[in-house]
Amino acid sequence: MAKSLKVEKEYQALKEELNKHNDLYHNQDSPEISDQDFDQLFRNLLDLENKYPELKTLDSPSERVGFIPVSDLKPFEHKLPMLSLDNAFSEIDIDDFQKRLLNKLKRDENLIFSCEPKIDGIAICLVYKDGILIKAGTRGDGLSGEEVTHNIKTIKQIPLKLFKSEFLFPSEIEIRGEIYVEKNDFDLTNKRYEDEGQKVFANPRNFAAGSMRQLDPKIANDRPLKIFCHSLGYVSTENSFKNHSSVIEAFKSWGLPTCPEISLESSLFGVNQAYKKITDTRKMLPYEIDGVVIKVNDLSIQKELGFSSRAPRWAIARKFEAEQAETIINSISFQMGRTGALTPVANLKPVKVGGVTISNATLHNMDEIERLDVRENDHVLIKRAGDVIPKIVSVIKEKRQGKEKKIKLPVKCSFCNNETSSFEKNTPCLDISHLKITDQGCFGISQFKESLKHFVSRNAMDIEGLGSKTLDSLINQEMLISIQDLFKLEKEQLLSLEGFAEKSAENLINSISKSLDTELYRFIYALGIKEIGLQTSKNLAKRFASLDQLKKGSYKDFIDIEDIGEVASENLVKFFSNKRYLKILEEFIELGANFKVRKTVTEETHLTGKKIVITGKFINFSRNDLKNSLEKKGAKVASSISKNTDFLISGSEPGSKIGKANNLGIKIVYENQIPTLLNDV
Repeated sequence: MAKSLKVEKEYQALKEELNKHNDLYHNQDSPEISDQDFDQLFRNLLDLENKYPELKTLDSPSERVGFIPVSDLKPFEHKLPMLSLDNAFSEIDIDDFQKRLLNKLKRDENLIFSCEPKIDGIAICLVYKDGILIKAGTRGDGLSGEEVTHNIKTIKQIPLKLFKSEFLFPSEIEIRGEIYVEKNDFDLTNKRYEDEGQKVFANPRNFAAGSMRQLDPKIANDRPLKIFCHSLGYVSTENSFKNHSSVIEAFKSWGLPTCPEISLESSLFGVNQAYKKITDTRKMLPYEIDGVVIKVNDLSIQKELGFSSRAPRWAIARKFEAEQAETIINSISFQMGRTGALTPVANLKPVKVGGVTISNATLHNMDEIERLDVRENDHVLIKRAGDVIPKIVSVIKEKRQGKEKKIKLPVKCSFCNNETSSFEKNTPCLDISHLKITDQGCFGISQFKESLKHFVSRNAMDIEGLGSKTLDSLINQEMLISIQDLFKLEKEQLLSLEGFAEKSAENLINSISKSLDTELYRFIYALGIKEIGLQTSKNLAKRFASLDQLKKGSYKDFIDIEDIGEVASENLVKFFSNKRYLKILEEFIELGANFKVRKTVTEETHLTGKKIVITGKFINFSRNDLKNSLEKKGAKVASSISKNTDFLISGSEPGSKIGKANNLGIKIVYENQIPTLLNDV
């Protein structure tokens, strides 16, 4: 049916009215109409959209209820890296932070700081084009996350269309924030889940993170998720804002929720007082926080300070001091990781710390045991390090009674009698069929379990629904005696395990099967080859492009790759020359594995294949942005100079690399020449 101009005006007016009332209800807590009146307006909108489907736009309030589950979470590429923050734990750390800023600026500056609670949730990036929400993604590794637009649209605090105000929004803008759930809502929802026999969550942060990764938006819609928007990401045009506080004001005027507990401070004394105030009111806040974020308010100074490889230089998070409690060490056991390293763990008399019952604490290594002089039966003070990981702070030696026992590192496994050093020669592909599964204290089984946990983890094969408890059950029932056995599991086997029903068993089988169609770097990382981390795995995948080519790689091939040194190269050669491991890799291919390589360059450029090293400090570029720009043009950015290096890009204070480049006759590109290098065709 053809629409008239009158119908179109009616539709636009309905949209605007619904968006206004949605903001008044969810963001300003001052509704002007009843729920019944809102529902009637919404029904009128749906009637118009049903009658005139061509009217519907991306900013329609009806977009929030388009409950069509997505088939997969797609990658979400950040146009500007979404980095984490450096941490501070004391006033001295904050003083050092300001000193670093002034040293970098090389001048005296009366810095103004914005102080705000550090929300304990999940970082999110909202992308608006011409004021309309077009997509949203998680932080991921900072360069690439997961697209979660379908879940974000269920959060009614988030405007589908930005309100017009005195602050003009650019044609495209990334707005960054934190998804969270209030403490009371978390407790009520967890209680409901428990009553219904559903999975309950350990804490509000896990609840928020799990909600964002759902494929079906009905699940996120059913959960009381909220958001605070706190900063800008990519902006398509020159940023017209002068300071961070004006950005927050703009967010408010556009209808975006912001944290009300933000203050501006003109001195470190003010910053420390703001920290104290937020600390004192922490328990009264309706949401969980784990510290205070301190940012330089002036955006031009932020730009001048730039970024390190992992964090902005102009911001820091002062974390809360961990709560402490006294308890007794009942015993100390040793856990073996996937690489064969032994980690001592203190088994404690259970005690509550910060509302959580703690029964184990890590001791890291034997050096830590000697430093603390910790013994079995000792009275100790423990804290939750960073408010998360339990850690022993000190031994209360005055309470010793003479029955305390010194700790010795095991030389042999008490079950299989193998020397502990022999496990370091094994890899995650270890076959445990020769071990007794019932011997749960055996280091070999412990190593295999840790290898499996790494193999299925999010950055590796990303097999959802396969947690530690399920893996333990599968190994204990002898259903898994090698990694590849995972892909031979049948639904009936899972149904025999506690906690599995028809649907959950089917979901896990599908998740395992789906993981075989993954990116090559994930599989390389999943294998757990020593010294081969996530970034190195990505570099290997870019260089070899297929598993078959990777297997044929030589020591020289490996050492020429960025960030791969002699030890890592030797480990790769040993791994891919071992007939047993090659047979296991062939089994994965026979199981239907399809390993893809993400192409970052769509067409050849003047920098394709060029090997470039970056050194020194830059005023107008962050090293991370520069690296991304070069890689998008096909360049290979390495960390060390060699005779194969094509260009050295040098900022100020370049160090020894510039001398080596001159000796090797490598062309040096200075900061003012970078735009020419990037754009020269």
